[in-house]
Amino acid sequence: MITQRQPEHWRELQSEVARILDECGIQSEVEKTVTLARGTAEVDVYAAEANQGRENIIFCECKLWKSSVPKNVIHGFRTVVAEGGANIGYIITSSNFQRGATTAADLTNLRLLTWTEFQAEFESTWIDHHLRPEVTKRLDFLLSIIEPFAPVAFEKLDETEKANFLQLREKYFDLGATVMMFTTYGKMIHSELPDLPLRNRWEPSSNMTEMWANLLDATAYGDFLEILLPFGEKAIAELKAALHPKEAREI
Repeated sequence: MITQRQPEHWRELQSEVARILDECGIQSEVEKTVTLARGTAEVDVYAAEANQGRENIIFCECKLWKSSVPKNVIHGFRTVVAEGGANIGYIITSSNFQRGATTAADLTNLRLLTWTEFQAEFESTWIDHHLRPEVTKRLDFLLSIIEPFAPVAFEKLDETEKANFLQLREKYFDLGATVMMFTTYGKMIHSELPDLPLRNRWEPSSNMTEMWANLLDATAYGDFLEILLPFGEKAIAELKAALHPKEAREI
């Protein structure tokens, strides 16, 4: 799952659907007017995906309803998808679908998904296009602290400064090992990400902090990422300051 958060209103559901598609590398627009064979219609989320030189068009209808979505909604959206030239249409709901609605979508290019099912549909693409590249780009420096050799700058430190850096290195060693699993490099070793929460996998040896605890208890990859990135950037800032204490004192 990408996030455990539940949208509180329909506009938030739209924006969350668009965000996930954007982070999958699928350019999206919210509330776009499209031309039909007879008139126009507004699509909650319009997305265009380049696929081997061809463009796939995706329409999304978002329903933040407490009641199940009826078949007349499917019939109406099926017409919009067909006349608007979309390759596929998704109806995404916070509730569920009536039995007749499911039948109405059979043998069509419509997909009826709950919010959780929509996330599952795009999770692997989101991981490869967003999570792994973002972790690699922003937290790559942390991988250096799990290598057996100290950075070149370490040799220029005095004994006190070396001890300080080594203490920080030990403090963030587990974090560096965790980051490695979520990078593009990590995919070369293990094609799949570890299951969440990480607390089920192992306990870190370093001192537990509130951020560590939140990271270990996160059950969705997007929520995990939102904790990991600021935690990792804070660690990088401390490690770089320890490697370059003179520059840090001058700031």
